[in-house]
Amino acid sequence: MNNRRIRFGIHWLLFISCMAFTAMPASAEMVAKLPQVMQPNYIAFTDQRVYVVEESAKIHIFGKSPQGVIFEKTFGQEGEGPGEFDFIHQIRVCKDHLEIPTFGKFARFSLDGQFLDEIKLPMRVFKNAIYRIGENFLVKDWRFDNKETKTTINLYDKDFKLIRELGVHKEAGGASKINLVAEYYSPRALGETIYLVESGKKTIVTIYDKFGVQQREIHLLLPPVKMTDALKETIIKPLKEAPDMKSRWAAFAERLSFPGHAPGLDYFVVVDDRFVTRTYNYRGDRVEFVIFDMQGKELKRVFLPYTGRLNNGCLFCFFQGRFYYLKENLDEEVWELHSEKVW
Repeated sequence: MNNRRIRFGIHWLLFISCMAFTAMPASAEMVAKLPQVMQPNYIAFTDQRVYVVEESAKIHIFGKSPQGVIFEKTFGQEGEGPGEFDFIHQIRVCKDHLEIPTFGKFARFSLDGQFLDEIKLPMRVFKNAIYRIGENFLVKDWRFDNKETKTTINLYDKDFKLIRELGVHKEAGGASKINLVAEYYSPRALGETIYLVESGKKTIVTIYDKFGVQQREIHLLLPPVKMTDALKETIIKPLKEAPDMKSRWAAFAERLSFPGHAPGLDYFVVVDDRFVTRTYNYRGDRVEFVIFDMQGKELKRVFLPYTGRLNNGCLFCFFQGRFYYLKENLDEEVWELHSEKVW
């Protein structure tokens, strides 16, 4: 674990080599081996390409074809100059470009990895939670002291003048304790629609238009999950077993705090006219995902491979009804891309 990753939470050591390709799967199976990938942190899909983000702020582009997945190029690097990053939490694939929010800047690249432009951000942004909506920006700000954690969701214009505060969420705890299962309070944006997701005692999705005007509120049937000893162990296991945490685990564990219940979800995305959520229900090496329609009606519950907590990066994505995820093949020391059909 390098020092930068310690700031973001759970981590394990990753190694890669070797290559082989297979055709795109019809059901659950391996898609391809990706020897270029060393320490993945995020994955995204389009019709033609697969993007894999590295912890080193590099992004690999793989092309898709009937014959399989083929490496095209790598772009990006660490630094403070134009098109450079200290860390990349995620990338967003738009119709004709990539958006890469990172510390202090919001950059755009072409779909084939050419730097286009970037703007400096005049405010703090928690884990790059900033979305462009037309000319406006939706921003999540996260602050804490020794007593509480405060999350604020604001909508700004193109000059970063405040248009409207959409919501504020406060939770007791703050810096004195580390709560690995904090209540969920986070925005999403798709097209000209804003989704503000809150999950604690209840799970509520509040929908706004591009001007921040509330349209409606949807309640999802995702009750809190009782915090058992088994669930605690599942949550802390990847962190506890990380090689660089062994010498500091005792001191770290003393600061851990677990509430009586975990929130109803720890992941939310809007894809293919569906709300896709991940819960705290585990079954062996799989975790439960619950899919809803846009009115909040439950469509399906399915257990899919668990790739680690989101603090450790998002090594999966949903695309055209399939669940794609990265899996480390320890025997061959190579990362593999796998897929399972969901809808």
